[in-house]
This record gives sequence, C-alpha cells and structure tokens, in this order.
Amino acid sequence: MAIMKFRELALYLTKLEKTSSRNEITQILSELFKKAASQEIDKIVYLVLGTLAPNYQGIDFNVAERLMLQIIARAYGVDIEKVRKAFKEKGDLGIVAEAFAKGKGQDPEVLSVYQKLLEVAQEGGGGSQERKIAKAAELLSSLDPLSARYVARIPVANLRLGFSDMTILDALSLMVKGDKSARPQIEAAFNVSVDIGKIAKSVKEKGLGGLKLVKPEAGTPIRPSLAERLPTAEKILEKVGGKVAVEPKYDGFRAQVHIYSEGGKKKVSFYSRNLENTTEMFPDLAEAASKIKVSSAIFDAEAIGFDPKTGRFLPFQETVQRKRKHDIEEMIKKLPLRLFVFDILYK
Repeated sequence: MAIMKFRELALYLTKLEKTSSRNEITQILSELFKKAASQEIDKIVYLVLGTLAPNYQGIDFNVAERLMLQIIARAYGVDIEKVRKAFKEKGDLGIVAEAFAKGKGQDPEVLSVYQKLLEVAQEGGGGSQERKIAKAAELLSSLDPLSARYVARIPVANLRLGFSDMTILDALSLMVKGDKSARPQIEAAFNVSVDIGKIAKSVKEKGLGGLKLVKPEAGTPIRPSLAERLPTAEKILEKVGGKVAVEPKYDGFRAQVHIYSEGGKKKVSFYSRNLENTTEMFPDLAEAASKIKVSSAIFDAEAIGFDPKTGRFLPFQETVQRKRKHDIEEMIKKLPLRLFVFDILYK
C-alpha cells in the first residue's frame, strides 16, 4: 500500500470539516484508514485528532496564536501587521495561512510532515522559540494552500473537526467489519491501552485478532472505570443482584501508579483520572513508589493530604492544593500526602 501524501490527507480533513453528521464523519474516517498504510495509520489517527501522540505523553507545542502569527509572516515573507489584520478579519489561523500560501507547493508524505511537526513540538531550552518559528515556517512555506490550512491549526490546538476518540473506534470497526459491530471489542482493547494510534495500527496490521495481543503495559495508562450512578440504594441492590460489599472511600484524588524500567533505570509515573501525566507534581510519592520491590506494575490508588502532627487526614479542599505545577517542594513540606493502593491492575 502506497504511503499517503499530506495533500490527500488535507482533502479528507476538508470533507470532515464540512460534515456535521456523526455517521458520515465515521464513514469518511473509515475510508481514510482503509487507504492508510500500516506504518502511518497511527500518525494519521493522531493528526486527525489534532495531536502528535496520546495525551498522556504530554507532547505539547507551546505555540500560542501570537507565535503562529509570526510563523505565518515568516513562512510567506509578509509583514506581521498584515497577518494580524487578516486574522482579525477571518478569526482562523488556518484560513489565514491558506490565504497567504501561494502556488502548488511541494507534496510531502504525511510521515514527513508529522516528523517535522514533532520536531517543532520537541524544541525546548534557550532559543527554542526562534527555532520553533524557523522550523514551522519552513514547513508551512513548503506546502500547498489547503495543507497549510490544517498544519497551521494543529499547533494551536484548533483543528475544528469536532469528534473524539470514540468516533475513531467506530471508524476502525467500519474499516474491518463494514459496520460498528466490532466497536465493543476495539474499545475493550483501548480501555487497556489508551494509545489510540497503537490500537489503530494493531487493527490495521492484524485485524480484530490482533487486539487479543493488547495487554496492560506499565508506562501506558489504563482507562479508569467510572461508577454508574443510580437513584437509590434499592436500585443498586437490584442492579448488582442483592448482595454488596461496601468499603470506605478515601476522599483524595485518583492516582494511577506505573512502575517500569526505561533505559535500564527504574521509573515511576503517575496519571490522573483524566489520564494526565502528573508525575512532576508528586516527587515525594514517586520516591515512595520507587521503593516497592517490583520490576513492572500498575496500581490504582488514592492520594490524600495528611497532617503528621495530629495523624489526621485532611479534607479534599486541602488535599487538592497539591495538584500544582509550581512551588512543589514548598507544598510537599506544607501538605504531605499518603498514597493508598486499592487495586493492582497489573504486576
């Protein structure tokens, strides 16, 4: 199967942008996935979702609208004020880039554009902003106008297509079965490994049978199973068959703990209920978890604030103050946490 050119992907993105019907969107995605080669389908899945990787990996462009205006000005050699004016009129950076793009441009492969976008996202440290502008501008200037529309939107997280992971699962079912009947099977694998690109690649390469090979893997979060609400205790008993076991719930915040090896070193990662990587917020918990004598494991846990002077746990309103990106060391001293593991998801 031929590797897809980005211009062809841009035509599919245009179809998706013009479609509001969920069933039609699923059909278009299914056609796109059928055409995609196995070595690129994961990248195509990320791109149609407006990302470069699963959210838990935390790959972020750190490109605001202001920076994208500079990128467009650099790419097409136009005055920044002219670009600002066009953005004020159109309100869409993609349309602005498309308007300034001239000629046919080159026709790079999807994999090449993906790799260049990844390089832009991974730029960090001193002078990284200038390097981001230079690399993104070079990429934009090489594209045809329609491709430029979508490439300009992705770094500012505004692809404007309006569907989620669940639509991707339906489209994968449609690709292999011709209908949505395989959705539960595909979703069951996605629950175990939330890397939707990896799931798409598995289905593309091995069909539905390949999903049996999707196993929990420390370092890749498992989708949390959320409770279903029922109106009364009687309804709960009716639903579960008359007998229940009840346990107290710690009123803290969910922490999925992953212990694994990377490059020969023991690593610990934490994920929130929404599967955001929160490891950097909790170096104290990571240090504690690293002492657990296990080479590879996933634990479901609840973290709760603790007052060492009184031995009491703190209310949720205080505990939640530990979820922060700044002044972490200070907060560790002020508000220590205790981590309660309530489930071993994988060992």
